[in-house]
Amino acid sequence: MTIPKPTANAAMNAPAKGILCMVIGTMLLTSNDAITKWLLNTLHPGDVMAWRGLLSLPFIFVILKYEGATVSNLKSNAPWQTFGRGMLALITSVFVILSFQVLPLADALALIFVSPLLVTALSAILLHEPVGWRRWTATIVGFLGSLLIVGPSFSEIGWWVAAPLMAATTAALRDIATRKLGSIDSGPSILLWTMLIATVGGFASLPVLGASPVSNQSWLLLLGAGAMLALSNRLTIAAFKFASGAVVAPLKYLSLIWAAGIGYIVWGETPGLQKVIGAAIVAAAGLYIWRREIIKQRDIKP
Repeated sequence: MTIPKPTANAAMNAPAKGILCMVIGTMLLTSNDAITKWLLNTLHPGDVMAWRGLLSLPFIFVILKYEGATVSNLKSNAPWQTFGRGMLALITSVFVILSFQVLPLADALALIFVSPLLVTALSAILLHEPVGWRRWTATIVGFLGSLLIVGPSFSEIGWWVAAPLMAATTAALRDIATRKLGSIDSGPSILLWTMLIATVGGFASLPVLGASPVSNQSWLLLLGAGAMLALSNRLTIAAFKFASGAVVAPLKYLSLIWAAGIGYIVWGETPGLQKVIGAAIVAAAGLYIWRREIIKQRDIKP
């Protein structure tokens, strides 16, 4: 698959390409999640993180070469911040994988999508950014929606339902860290070091958890998951270059529909009405906060 390289003037001139990149990127990322869930039948989370991360690196290096990255702009200008952001990404991955192990795919992703709501709340608390009553209201409503998902799941698996909520929390902290680091380091640098830290973290767990035997089928699935992970990141970046965030950002929520379809076909998972309503509320709250952000940005433009 050839990814068209956007030019500096392409950002607002190719919305159709931006939409296509985001839709395909979202489908690939959700498919990677589904493969991860399948692999957990025979491998533990450390195995998956180690081997998937290692197999994704060749694809990452191809993408970095395509982006024209050099050694100088891959070097971090803030190594401790880069390490902290990478550790947050690593912890997020651990909780995401645990979520897939104990919950249906769509349920886990719906709870992980609480993350944008937490970004809003934590931005006000940690960064002292002004957050109006509308966004606070949407945040609270979104949390109430998550409780509709948590309720039935808690009765089934107990406190393990906290895994996707912890993933959402650490993902929000990671995104806030990215805001600060993004003004210091290049995108390729952040991508590379994040993947390297995640891979090292996976291998560091093997002496403790043990290395599971990997079948030929699992190697192929790990390779596919690594490729999907790398390519989905590249396509998401391209989507925001081809089109405005106002056009492509809401398309991320398509992953909930895609996850529900995969879950039904592969595992026969059918979410109950209460969970569907809860997921819809979380998505609606996230979309409303995104809309308020767009309005805020327009208002502060000179």
